[in-house]
Amino acid sequence: MSSSTDELSAAAPEKPVIAHGRLVLAAACLGLFMSFIEVTAAISTLRALQVDMHVAPADLSWVSSMYTLVVAACVLSGGALGERFGRRRVFLVGVVALAAGSLVVAGASGYPQVLVGRAISGVGGALVLPTSLAIITTTFFVDLPRMLRYITIWVSVSGIGLAVGPLLGGALLNLYDWPAVYLVNTPVAVVTVAVTLYAVKETSVPNRPLDLWGQFLSVVGLGTLVYGIAVGGRTGYDDPVVVASLVVAVVALTALVLVERRAPMPMLDVRMMGSLRVSATLVVAASALFTFVGVVFLEVLFLQRVQGAEPLDTGVQLLPAMVSFVLATLVAQRIAAKVGPGRLLAAGSLVAGVAAVVLVAQQPDSAYGVTALGLTLLGLGSGLVVAPSTAAAFAVVEPAQMGSASNAVTAFRQVGSVLATSVLGAVLAMRFVGALPDKLAAAHVPPGTAAAVVDVARSGGNGDGRSTAEVTEAVNASFTVGIHTGLWVVAGVSFLALLLSLVFLTRTPQGSK
Repeated sequence: MSSSTDELSAAAPEKPVIAHGRLVLAAACLGLFMSFIEVTAAISTLRALQVDMHVAPADLSWVSSMYTLVVAACVLSGGALGERFGRRRVFLVGVVALAAGSLVVAGASGYPQVLVGRAISGVGGALVLPTSLAIITTTFFVDLPRMLRYITIWVSVSGIGLAVGPLLGGALLNLYDWPAVYLVNTPVAVVTVAVTLYAVKETSVPNRPLDLWGQFLSVVGLGTLVYGIAVGGRTGYDDPVVVASLVVAVVALTALVLVERRAPMPMLDVRMMGSLRVSATLVVAASALFTFVGVVFLEVLFLQRVQGAEPLDTGVQLLPAMVSFVLATLVAQRIAAKVGPGRLLAAGSLVAGVAAVVLVAQQPDSAYGVTALGLTLLGLGSGLVVAPSTAAAFAVVEPAQMGSASNAVTAFRQVGSVLATSVLGAVLAMRFVGALPDKLAAAHVPPGTAAAVVDVARSGGNGDGRSTAEVTEAVNASFTVGIHTGLWVVAGVSFLALLLSLVFLTRTPQGSK
């Protein structure tokens, strides 16, 4: 008996030893933190930057939108370049680009230079987002439980970056001028580069073709899609430039699917998406970050522009979302192991959708309790979806497709996050301008003044160009209508993810996956 036990022990594979494992995780998380803090930290600087550089209201939104536009356009290429030229090398280039872009913005002498800096940071974010996860998966693929645990930690950092952005930005604005906010990534980049060079080993697929047509079509398709959605929200979707942009997006993305189906080593394995279960998993993964980023984006605008919160106060009020998101991601994999990832995705989507509905109850004079409850539910629901979506993807593909599934989930999540600001920003702008005339009339604002306020709103401002108590009340009420509409969109996306999870992911079908 003891002899057979000894033989079994000797035959059991030893747990692989991975050098500097925690430092590898730290490097990936620091890069991810840098990329996500760019999303919300910039929002806290908009008013100060507008006053300092005399930026027109219609142009101001591009300070935040330029980064997300470039990330959305290039994120698929980031993963492919990492595989071809080395994940560590491309990750380091992305980290340096993130910091360099922020330095360009901090030292900008005019608005065009600000946009150039934001675009450089966007390229950096597009390189860092996919390669940071790839560094984890390629380093720890021999230890699957550890890999999934580290992916969970990596995902939680995205929530920290999003929520810390307004908090850190507000604190720096209280002490210094707006350029200080864009200097945050510089010391983080120095630490990230040092840790990466010390701990992370290079991995690549040197013989992988670059799939230039796939990269070109993804950049054109995703870039024109986000641009058309963002601009259409301000100028109207009958604008010839917007129509042309969206037509190009449809053509380019359709061509991307056709090209990738025929490519021997595609950048995005669309053949895998022929499975409804795989496609459902990817949509649910995208919805999670769409929901989390979208609600944080809307709440920053609501708290600052409607309730008049200072940037630092805004960051503090967003803390329930950050704390609950981190806690949920840390326990999500453990729960998924017991109930199954599909059921957990359904539960998380339900909670996130309910959170958006709760936040619709917010009014300009609402107490903070409603906001805190909604944000807490948001963090819990999103945290229960974001991390397990990778495990869910692994569960619905063959073992040989796990690498492609991981890349696809990462790409869809990031596209979901960048579409959040463009789609919800467009919805907010349309509903705000649409509701403003009735709100001004209800507040008994004289027709001439009302017309001027609406003109300012149509040009991209808040609509309060001739502020009186009545105008301010009407503007806040109209802006709240836009916020509520955006939250209903978020709720709809979350409930769609709930439906997809219940139909396709909670049961294992007979036969092939």
